[in-house]
Amino acid sequence: MTAAMQKGLIVAVILAVLTVAEYIFATSVTQTETQFIGLAVTAIGKAALICYYFMHIYRLWRAEEAH
Repeated sequence: MTAAMQKGLIVAVILAVLTVAEYIFATSVTQTETQFIGLAVTAIGKAALICYYFMHIYRLWRAEEAH
């Protein structure tokens, strides 16, 4: 297994865990503030992982190669 494939698999597992946590916050937590904070944190975490690893947003701040 290549390093890139392994990294993608790890990110996919983390996204799955965050999705399960998001489901638990949405269905089991009754306190509104806790539910909101839990859902917000999981959503921000998932968005950050997707942007960084799958959309390669880190390339925006790298210097361009000279041609």
